Amino acid sequence: MWHRIIIAAGSLAGCTGVALGALTAHKFSAQLDAHALASLRSANLYLLIHALLLVVIGVWLRAAPSGVMLRIAGALCVTGIVCFCGGLALSAISSNAAFARAAPAGGLAFMAAWLSLAAAAISD
Repeated sequence: MWHRIIIAAGSLAGCTGVALGALTAHKFSAQLDAHALASLRSANLYLLIHALLLVVIGVWLRAAPSGVMLRIAGALCVTGIVCFCGGLALSAISSNAAFARAAPAGGLAFMAAWLSLAAAAISD
């Protein structure tokens, strides 16, 4: 069951990343300043990379359903997407810097997700 949830989350994140990329290139490029566009591009890049990571984690979890570290990695990756990508994107689109305050926590969650993935690889 967990593998399906994680793969679905990765798929939704991937779809969101494609949509954000299109919006950034076509709609927001004429409306936002250079700093906001750079933030959106960073959010988009990290979103797409971590969407793929979630799918990989889900596939790996399907083969190793008792992988606690894999589930932790998946949860941390989702947390990173929401806090880092969501925080940067919302801040750029709304011009409200308060949303960007979640980005450092999201970055730490991404790092912890990658470390949890390494721990899963070593423990298998």
